[in-house]
Amino acid sequence: MFLDIHDLAPGGLAFDHPVSIRDRADTDDDRPLVRDGRLRGTAVPTERGVEFRGRLDARVHLACSRCLEPFEVALGEDVTLTLVADAVEFGGKDARVGDEDATLFYTEGGRADLDEIAREQVLLSLPLKPVCEDGCRGLCPACGTNRNRLECGCRSDAVDPRLARLAEFRRRMR
Repeated sequence: MFLDIHDLAPGGLAFDHPVSIRDRADTDDDRPLVRDGRLRGTAVPTERGVEFRGRLDARVHLACSRCLEPFEVALGEDVTLTLVADAVEFGGKDARVGDEDATLFYTEGGRADLDEIAREQVLLSLPLKPVCEDGCRGLCPACGTNRNRLECGCRSDAVDPRLARLAEFRRRMR
């Protein structure tokens, strides 16, 4: 769904848009990144642009950074943006960008794509290192077994030779 920010009535527009984000650039996984998502809210014209306020609720598919197993997480984010028609240059490299500039969303030709807004908000809210559960034991560094499922029997006291000096330091500190 597109919002044309030039054609909004003075009272604005309420929207309730289903969200499904299919492609994932960071993986070969064919599952959608976002499933059963909804973006609800209002878009009201102001002097600076269009005030976009909404709520994004969705189920997000992720892969655990420790054990690589897929898992889902519920996402609920409040979205507050100012939609503007044309990109404004911020000046030279020493120009300061204020907090209010962080909420600007530039639209091409004055048309805002709700799917693109939802995609941006989902990607901004994802954790850098998603973990399926706090106690995830991850993969064995020696054999690759998922230690949440099986005990592999590999020795865990082996020290990486690059860290031998730190292990010696630790031993002396005890």
